[in-house]
Amino acid sequence: MKITKHKIDYFLLLMPGLILFGLLIMLPILLTIVYSFFKISFLTNQFDYVGFKNFLKLLHKKDFYNSLQIVLTLTIIAVIFSNLIGIIFAKLFNKNNKIFIVLRVLIFTPFILSPIVVGYTFSSILTDKGILNQFLNFFSITHDISWLGDSKYALISISIALCWQLVAFCTVIYLACLKNIPSELEDAVNIDGANNIQKFRYLDWPLLAPALTINTVVILISSFKLYDRVLALTGGGPGRSTETISMLIIRTAFNENRVGFASSMSLILLILSGITTFVALIYLGKREVTI
Repeated sequence: MKITKHKIDYFLLLMPGLILFGLLIMLPILLTIVYSFFKISFLTNQFDYVGFKNFLKLLHKKDFYNSLQIVLTLTIIAVIFSNLIGIIFAKLFNKNNKIFIVLRVLIFTPFILSPIVVGYTFSSILTDKGILNQFLNFFSITHDISWLGDSKYALISISIALCWQLVAFCTVIYLACLKNIPSELEDAVNIDGANNIQKFRYLDWPLLAPALTINTVVILISSFKLYDRVLALTGGGPGRSTETISMLIIRTAFNENRVGFASSMSLILLILSGITTFVALIYLGKREVTI
């Protein structure tokens, strides 16, 4: 009886979380799967079954391929630079000096900010009369660069804003991993006469593999569902040169009132992000070593 009672207590404690998970996570996913096979218009109460036609239309939709290319470009940039800069910062801040302790706290601040706040902050910096152009004018660069209005610079600007926030997370994770490296191993490497590059290559880098896996997965998820920052920075423009898949889905569902077609894009995005994350976990997981 005691075991049964305990099980009931555990179940009752889990119930609120399970209900929220079901309503906020599982139900929207199930509805998205169902809607993707229908032609839906909430304005005219249209709900017609079309099978796989929505998915076949995606094969001929140039906007989808354009958005997919943008997302993949931003993802590659974010994975490379966020991890690289995160490792550099982690190595720099891996000291017990009081100044570096304060810097560790400050470096994480960007990640706890809302993406929309980050977007509007960088928007004020990168506008034609923003801080960046004013700074460049100080060096006699009088021509104001349209960082957000020119397709050549808009994607770069979004990449900077995205990496700025993700670097904060990567730095903290790498720093925590460096702190867990046993001092005995560091002493052994120093006794062997290894220089800083050799120490990083043969000691730090192999033991940073779990942190690399965590950071890469977080970056992949953040990049694939990118919406808020782009909305605040460029709104998907100029033209549609920075429109991500999430923005395309919102536009298709609410502006064009094509909920079924938007649901099919959402499902494809979910599958792509799931496959990419799974492959990253398998590939990077093989590099992980235990002490």
